[in-house]
Amino acid sequence: MSNIKLKVMCLAAISLMACAWSAKAQHTYKFRDSLGTYKVTFTPHNADTEFTTSPTKPLAPRTHELRLSTSWGAADCYGEIYNHSEINYLDNYNYDKSYFGPSHHYAINLEYGYWVNEWCSIGASGTWLIGRRNAFDNITHERLFTSRENYISIMPIARFAWFRRSNMQLYSSAGLGIGIEHRVRYWNGKDHLIYPYCAFDFKFLGITVGKRWFGFAEVGYGTRGIINVGVGCRINNKVK
Repeated sequence: MSNIKLKVMCLAAISLMACAWSAKAQHTYKFRDSLGTYKVTFTPHNADTEFTTSPTKPLAPRTHELRLSTSWGAADCYGEIYNHSEINYLDNYNYDKSYFGPSHHYAINLEYGYWVNEWCSIGASGTWLIGRRNAFDNITHERLFTSRENYISIMPIARFAWFRRSNMQLYSSAGLGIGIEHRVRYWNGKDHLIYPYCAFDFKFLGITVGKRWFGFAEVGYGTRGIINVGVGCRINNKVK
C-alpha cells in the first residue's frame, strides 16, 4: 500500500473519530396509545441518570467488553501485508536441493474494552500472528524443515461508536503500541532473531450485532488486519 493511500485512510479515520467524539448521547423512545404512536428523542443533562440505560441502544455506559477474533491481511513492522508476502530469510541455504511451499499466516486477537459512555470505549488489544513455510527435498519430496516467524503486539485501543440502534452498532477505532518480531533463520544451523517494532491499527468501519453476546466485523489497515472478524461478550451491561 502506497504512502499516499495510507495517509488518505488515516485522515478519513481521524475525521470519523472527530465526529464521533463530538456526538452527544441521545435516547429515543416510542409510545403507543389509541391515538397513534409517539416518538420522543432527548439528551440527558447528567450522563449518570437512569435514562442512560436506554433499551433502544446496544449497550449501557460502564460496560466491560471482551473480544476474540482472527484477521486477514495484517501489516508487519514495515507496513507490508503478511498474507501477500513469502517467508524469505534463509540466506546461504542450498536452494538446489530443495524447494519451498507457500507461506501460511494465522492471526488471533484478544481485546478488552471499557465503555466510558455509550459511544466511547477505551481498552487494549493483544495480537499474535504466526507464519509458517515448509521446505521439501527435490527428489523425495520429504519435508526438510519449517521456517517460522511470529509477531506479537500490544496496543491501547480507542473505539468511537457513531451509530447505535437496537442491537446494532457502527464504529471506528484506532490503536498504537509496541510489538516484537521473532524469526527462526536457517544459516549453517538455526538462529533466533528478535526485533522490536511500532504496532499500529486503524479501523475505519466496524459493526457489531448483538447486546450481551455479539458478533463483529471490521475493515481497516494495520496490525489487527485489513478484515477482522470475531465474537465478543459484554459484562455489566444493563441493557436487556
